[in-house]
Amino acid sequence: PLYTISQPGIASPVNGTLVASVTIAASGTAAGAQLPGSVSANGTNQIQIANTTTNWAYCNFGQQGSVTAATVAAGFPVAPGAAKTITVNAEVSAVSVILGGGSGNVIFTRGEGL
Repeated sequence: PLYTISQPGIASPVNGTLVASVTIAASGTAAGAQLPGSVSANGTNQIQIANTTTNWAYCNFGQQGSVTAATVAAGFPVAPGAAKTITVNAEVSAVSVILGGGSGNVIFTRGEGL
């Protein structure tokens, strides 16, 4: 996962820590969220997708506020119970996910070299 560095010497110092993942309660209707952490200037951001459900998950990525809703027909597929890591452009700050059936959680984690 992406590590946020310590920031000593500021009014509210921040100790180094891992950036939180975002968990989306997914179903047969597309749901979305903003991805935690800042994007990298080098344009090689990676996102790990952990599909904790027993159904296929389909994902789409984009900019916060304008990400296209994921669809079963056109989303990036992640098998039930699997984790996939993908590389996205630096502009990616949000995700949308839909399940092929049922409901459950899909977890997204930003990082480099996941």
